[in-house]
Amino acid sequence: MTAIKKKKRVSKKTKTAWRKYSNINDVEEFLEDQRLEERLGKFETKPDAELFVLDTQGVDKPEEIDVKPDIKPLSAKQRKREKLSETPKCFEVLLPTSKVQDPNAKRNHVKPVGSKPSDLSKITKQRKLVKGVLAKKVEDIKKNKKMVAERRKKLKSIRKTYNKNIWDDDVLEAKGMPETLVDEFISPEAQLHNVPTTKRLRSKPPLPKSVVTRKSVEVPHPGVSYNPSFKEHQELLQEVVQHEQKMMKREAHLNRVTTGMFSKVTPKEKENQWREEMSVGLPQPHDPTTDPDPEPSDNEYKAINPPVKNKKKDHKARRKQRERIEERERLKREKIDRKKITDLYKLRKIQSSLINKEKRDAELRTKRTTKRKQLEETALPALNKNRPPAKEPDFVDPKQLTGDLRNLSNTSNLLKERFESLQRRGALAASKVMMKKKRKLKSYFKSGHKVTEKDIERYVNRDVGKK
Repeated sequence: MTAIKKKKRVSKKTKTAWRKYSNINDVEEFLEDQRLEERLGKFETKPDAELFVLDTQGVDKPEEIDVKPDIKPLSAKQRKREKLSETPKCFEVLLPTSKVQDPNAKRNHVKPVGSKPSDLSKITKQRKLVKGVLAKKVEDIKKNKKMVAERRKKLKSIRKTYNKNIWDDDVLEAKGMPETLVDEFISPEAQLHNVPTTKRLRSKPPLPKSVVTRKSVEVPHPGVSYNPSFKEHQELLQEVVQHEQKMMKREAHLNRVTTGMFSKVTPKEKENQWREEMSVGLPQPHDPTTDPDPEPSDNEYKAINPPVKNKKKDHKARRKQRERIEERERLKREKIDRKKITDLYKLRKIQSSLINKEKRDAELRTKRTTKRKQLEETALPALNKNRPPAKEPDFVDPKQLTGDLRNLSNTSNLLKERFESLQRRGALAASKVMMKKKRKLKSYFKSGHKVTEKDIERYVNRDVGKK
């Protein structure tokens, strides 16, 4: 005999009690199934081929031994080429991840705040157009609009001539471009990056011209020779002098704009200034010489703030003041009118000066552009942030000129010269000399050790030999 479980009576007057003692598992399961159908799609809408599988082998058929075909594993490059047919990761964000339909099919498009141009935004846009700030944007917009219009025109027009070879390899897919990347919104750099090297649309850029054109060993000046002529030696000496003058001028300029800007103060003046600054706010001793001279008094009482007399101007004084103001204004107006007349006569002169200035500016602009182009052609590749060291002019002192190779002394380091030459030609990245700071070791007498007079004398005179 089964024991009948007594029904437990509980209060459900609060939300927590209702949730605790109410069984809603069936409702939760139903809602979960409904959400799953919304995400993956309903079974009624799916075709039978997705839901059922047709068994064509049967149960009684003996099991066949799976023989794995001898297929070579793909290389990393081949796997990368196979992935090109897939949708790029940047476009996967745009694809829908759920099959839930939009609850509002007829959704009105609401323009965001600020999309409608105001009067102020129209004025600012017009100003930017006049200045040329939005010139490039406007050109791109016009170019895109023109492209879209031509494409629509081509689609509408009926093709009557059949001179196109459909088997030709002019299609981008035939040149090695993946179908997913054949789009006008993808930059040509991205398309070229994903094309095989054998099927590139354009060849790789050549090496920098500086590496190719610059000579590995520069021809030195004839004045550097061990037996130069007097003229060549003097020419080299003039170049070295000009270089040194330029460096001295630069050093003097830096000294003038840094240390030269501040006034020099003697130690005594510095001490007096320091004493004055430190003694501000402290009670000073009385100095009778600084006291003002007392005015003679006749025992009369004088108020600290004497009363102000309300002395008004009469009619004559006011009239004189008004006449002076009117005369000043009249003279000012006459001066402005005379200046206007003189400016009218100066118009031709101003116009000629403006034309001359524009010509000078145009000449300077052309010179600047040509110089910039020449520098770009011969510029070094930017391998790092450091600049290669500039070559300083070589010079041999007249006292060191030997006249023969036997007594010739070496003045430069061959390895350093070749290293700097590679940097100047752009073959190596420019380096920077990094100096390590030497730590100053503190020396002292250890407590508990015997110290003699010789040790003390050696400690005092430890830096004498170094100097």
